[in-house]
Amino acid sequence: MPIVAIEKVADALNLTPRRVQQLVKEGLPREAKGQYDPVKCLLWYVRYLQNKLKSKPVDSGDGVFTSEREERVRRLRADSEIKELNLAERRKKLVAISDVERAVYELVLTTKARMQALPPRLADELMGVTSRVMLQTLIEKAINEALVQLSKGPDGGILAGVN
Repeated sequence: MPIVAIEKVADALNLTPRRVQQLVKEGLPREAKGQYDPVKCLLWYVRYLQNKLKSKPVDSGDGVFTSEREERVRRLRADSEIKELNLAERRKKLVAISDVERAVYELVLTTKARMQALPPRLADELMGVTSRVMLQTLIEKAINEALVQLSKGPDGGILAGVN
């Protein structure tokens, strides 16, 4: 291939002669001062641009710029975490927040109903009892019975961790 002047290489690469000189400092092959092999220059420039694209910053959507490789790694990690969460959910080791909220809400309603049922039930039992100790004992007994009933799960067994 014939050796050409800097202007021809600059035109072929769609660059200015000054930019070609800058690229020589970065490794663009040059045969002699102002003399270039266009094929070697073209091949080098293609590789140079490919490397620039690999390290080009990418907006990850939250205003943080990362390289394409870092972005790919981040996406792979996110996909992996999603798969792990799905697996944990299928194995019943993970529950949805809405399910927990619903269960807590039902527990609060049941507790409220049981506690509100105590005064009418105890009123007849406590009528005429004058001993403070006896009143306290009867009230504690009724509360403990209500709490035992609340601590039983849907299958009738005692819930774990409830005394």
